[in-house]
Amino acid sequence: MTVAPDTTETFANADLLSLPRPALQRLFVQAGEKPFRAEQLFRWLHVRLVRDLDEMTDLPASLRTRLRVARSLRVLEPVRAYVSTDGSTKHVLRTQAGLAIEAVVMPMAGGHVTECLSSQVGCKMGCDFCATGRLPDRADLTAAEIVEQVAIACRQSFAAGQGRGGVAGGETGPLSGRPHNLVYMGMGEPLDNLQAVVDSLDILCDPKGYDFSPRRITVSTSGLAKRIPALVAAHPHVNLAWSLTATTDEVRDRLMPVNKGVPIQRMVDTLRDLPPSQSRKITLEYALLRGVNDSADDAARLARISRELDAHANVIPFNAWPGTDYQRPERAVIRRFVDDLERAGGSVTLRESKGQDIGAACGQLAGKTQQP
Repeated sequence: MTVAPDTTETFANADLLSLPRPALQRLFVQAGEKPFRAEQLFRWLHVRLVRDLDEMTDLPASLRTRLRVARSLRVLEPVRAYVSTDGSTKHVLRTQAGLAIEAVVMPMAGGHVTECLSSQVGCKMGCDFCATGRLPDRADLTAAEIVEQVAIACRQSFAAGQGRGGVAGGETGPLSGRPHNLVYMGMGEPLDNLQAVVDSLDILCDPKGYDFSPRRITVSTSGLAKRIPALVAAHPHVNLAWSLTATTDEVRDRLMPVNKGVPIQRMVDTLRDLPPSQSRKITLEYALLRGVNDSADDAARLARISRELDAHANVIPFNAWPGTDYQRPERAVIRRFVDDLERAGGSVTLRESKGQDIGAACGQLAGKTQQP
């Protein structure tokens, strides 16, 4: 006599919202369900953005009952939204563990919207000029918690009537308000939470889900060179940003402890030797600090790195935060630095960060739940 396997507990504690579609299908097959049921659930989760099983009316009631033993689909609780004078919105969100993270939605030129996503609570990289690294709480976010930041932005935009009129499969719905670009540049070091970041990219780029083009997504790193090939292997066309911020190892060792294990030239070699991609762009993020990294020699060295990697440099004057000893250079020094960089053959944009007045700019994210 053949005994059928007991699948009663297959869904127990399963993180359904974190699973890319193929993994969700495998779980359903293991549970004795048809793969198309996983497709239906995936659409409810990542197109219609529904988080209540009772609303998933094309799933049999018996299946919905089985799914109730999985983890909660409500992974982030909105705590507060701060709106900047430049139109940016900083969402303070609470995880189920009670920890605060932040995501920033920024209006850009041409009517496009960019969302800056967090990948961790806090950050253990310890960059001296970044407020996030000073946070006492540290934890990896799940893929669900990363993706849910996008879902929250979509729902807000759709509710405000800002949707673009269509989503995957041609139907209108909350995804019609999705951001145009995504940048993994919020709280945390994305490559320090690599698997969750890859899974979130799988979900966000899935044509049967959010359907983001990888060309519209940028993943940043402070310099975890060993993990870049794995990210590129999983998502070869996603853009990369290197938070560089210094052009000599002596200075970068002080500013960014990661440099002691991965000096500048090693990162340059890693990025230069990646498999070619016709669409992948590399950006050098350079926080400009008064009297630290703003000399003409720094501009010349940054131009050399930009040329060697065929990379674009984003020069970002430092955004102050309470307790920091660093300052942004004078306006004339900023302009001179950019001019020197251009004359030396570097590709450069001077970027004034969005949301400075609400603590939402680069380096300022610190999980605040009170108005500054």
